[in-house]
Amino acid sequence: MKVSAPVAFAVVLALCPVASARAEDTPASLYEQAKKEGRLSIWSSLDVDIHQAQLKAFSKTFPGLTVEAFKIQPGPAIERAIAESRAGRLTVDIMDTNSGYLQTVFDRDLARPYPWRQVFGIDKSQTLYDDRALMIAQYDLPIAYNTDQVKPNEIKSWEDLAEPRWKGKFLLEARGFGLAILAQQWGVDKTVSYIKRLLANQPIIAKGASPTMDGLASGQASAAIGALGAKIDGLRKQGAPVEWARVGPVPAQLVTIFPVNGAPHPAAAKLWAWWWTTPEAQTIFYDEQGYGMMLGANANPRGRELAQRGIPVVIETTAVEEGRRNLEAVAQAIDGLK
Repeated sequence: MKVSAPVAFAVVLALCPVASARAEDTPASLYEQAKKEGRLSIWSSLDVDIHQAQLKAFSKTFPGLTVEAFKIQPGPAIERAIAESRAGRLTVDIMDTNSGYLQTVFDRDLARPYPWRQVFGIDKSQTLYDDRALMIAQYDLPIAYNTDQVKPNEIKSWEDLAEPRWKGKFLLEARGFGLAILAQQWGVDKTVSYIKRLLANQPIIAKGASPTMDGLASGQASAAIGALGAKIDGLRKQGAPVEWARVGPVPAQLVTIFPVNGAPHPAAAKLWAWWWTTPEAQTIFYDEQGYGMMLGANANPRGRELAQRGIPVVIETTAVEEGRRNLEAVAQAIDGLK
């Protein structure tokens, strides 16, 4: 059941009395502070339009704030935030990133624990890394295919793309995010062995999810590993001959949001981070850009379909070092063995 932001806010107030957290950290008092701050700066890899769509709904409950969204990839965003923090002149309030970048964030003290559950009543499953970040999405990376070249259900498993008949006919995203997540279930040795067999099949190596999808849509290849489910659905709706294979397990990147330690507008940052975990914000995220949760009460339509079909989803580990080791092993295998 969809819960509107006003209703969710009322529930938060009822469940979280002042005594459950510091007096200044109730939703009502945070909003009073945020109104005085007046604005919020967010650095995000997402399109600016999604932040404006979220602000329109957010403002029905929290009027009086403006959001300045700057589109920037996580790596450069974190480097810039570190430089600003060292100089003592932070301009960013909040950032979103996949978990692979978070160790640097933690090492540089850019994110600190906050009592999200006590203040906002956020479910425990959405507060991560000792309450230093919140989960806002799980970006699925299913096998994709070109519907002009591949029949529905023709790809039945990950192993299929290692078969000779797919030689030179599929794209492989060079960074290997999805394969690194599958290594959590398969193990690194099995995953590297699988990559060797893929490379023996002479895939077309692409760097980035968007180039991978563009190549698939243009007919450069019949199938692809490393495309985002949201992008597949988006291009299909625009008329491109692309689809995702109902093949498991489906890996999914963990995407988080966190207020930046030392931010100039800390109260607004906390409210905005909480907002992204609400059902209303999640619905907007999916309707506007096709992203969101793959598991849980807020699962998007792709996640619900996979659950109905009994196809498992593997979510990126919250063990940052393990995830980094898996990604390094996979990226090295793709680059070093091709």
